[in-house]
Formats: sequence, C-alpha cells, structure tokens
Amino acid sequence: MFMNARLLLKLLMGPEPRPRVAFGLLVGMLPISSCDSDPTMESEAIATDGSAAGSDAGERVEEGEALLLDDFTASDSAFFTREVAGQWFTYSDGTSQVEPPDHTGLGTTDGEVHVTGEGFTDWGAGLSAFVAGTGANLSAFVTLRVRASGTGTIVVEVVTPATAPPAEGGTCMGQGCFGHYATAIELGPEYEDFDLRFEDLTQPSWAQPAEFSLDRVIAINFLSRVTGGTANIDLRVDEVSLIRAPTSATER
Repeated sequence: MFMNARLLLKLLMGPEPRPRVAFGLLVGMLPISSCDSDPTMESEAIATDGSAAGSDAGERVEEGEALLLDDFTASDSAFFTREVAGQWFTYSDGTSQVEPPDHTGLGTTDGEVHVTGEGFTDWGAGLSAFVAGTGANLSAFVTLRVRASGTGTIVVEVVTPATAPPAEGGTCMGQGCFGHYATAIELGPEYEDFDLRFEDLTQPSWAQPAEFSLDRVIAINFLSRVTGGTANIDLRVDEVSLIRAPTSATER
C-alpha cells in the first residue's frame, strides 16, 4: 500500500498573520498554497540556545525507539514509513529565489538536501515535510531529531489543524492563525543532531491560543524567517527522525 502511495506522490510566525503553511499538491489532496502573508507581520524571537529541546542543542535526550523519517538517500522528495508518509518541498514568500525551486520537490546529493536563497523581504523561505492525506497521528512520539548544518537560525514549526486556517487544512478562524508551535535552532558549519522535544514547543505571542495536539500533524516546517531587513537560507539536512517515548522499566 505504501509503495503505491509513494508512486502516486507528486511534486509537491509581532502581530499576525503568519505566512501560510507550505502546502503542496498531492494526488487527490489539497491544492498548492500561495504562501501569502500580510506585509504588516512583525517578527518574534525564539530562543536558540537549545532550551526548547530541554538540553543543550545537540545533546541527546532520554529516548525510546527512533523512527527514521528520511535520510535523503533515495534521491527523491518522497518520505514514507508505516506510520507517516508525505512529500518534501521548499516554499518562500516569493520576494526572491529559493533553491530547489518553490514547491517543485527536492533533489538530493550525497544523502543530504541543501536549501539556499538570499534576500527574502516579506517573511522568508523554508523547507517543509508535508504529510499526505489529512495528516498523521504522531502522539506516540516525544522528540523530533534533526541532523542539520548551515548558517543562521531556522525556526522548526509543527503545523496542526488548530493553528492552520481552513484553506490550509486546519480549523483556525480569524486573527492569530499560523501561530504554530515551534522552536529555533542555530546552525553551524558541521552537522549536528538537534533533539527537539514536542512538549517544549511554544506558540508566538501574537498567535491565537490553541491546544497542542499531535493527533493530526499536517506538516513540519524548517523556516528562515525575516526578523528585520532580509532573510537568507543556507540549510543542509542529512536525516530526520521521530523518537518514541522511552519504555518504562516495568514494560521492559
């Protein structure tokens, strides 16, 4: 079933609003988003000292079984496991060029994906893991592990129906939509493992308050955000995994 699904996959945060979640086109699913944003959007800083991960950035947390989402060795933009499947693609505010091009899938080289771009002036550019269908139930997992390198700050967002508007597959109405639960990581020239605990993610101050639930995750975004002036993105990702809750001693 998953093989068939993979063959069918196509190239696919101050006040509000946020840039739209990076949606792509999946067969029979949602249309590509225009990723529009209100130019009055202001930025909000998110700690990049690793505190959102409950430890110093890169330090491994107590963990259970790891589910590999993608190691980018298949030279395509699809990812699939028994529990979650979908498509990788870049997205941007359209004020400059991102590579690989916006919403056209990914090309991988030597087991990594490299996203680059300069001079974004509205809200920025990023990489999205868009989940197929109506989303995935990730409630069995406690940590997102990302092996990444590059330059600058990347905001990692978990997109759920409560923070996304109906046009983006969610239920949020009115002001404060796109205030996804998120944290930020500071990239360096060498690859580093970032363990991001879901329980430590927070919404920006301007967001419409919403309960954080992993019962239905629409996408995971890696965003280089405009914080004044322009935004550039230089992001390399080697591997992304989901970590289950550790098994208690009584269960072993």
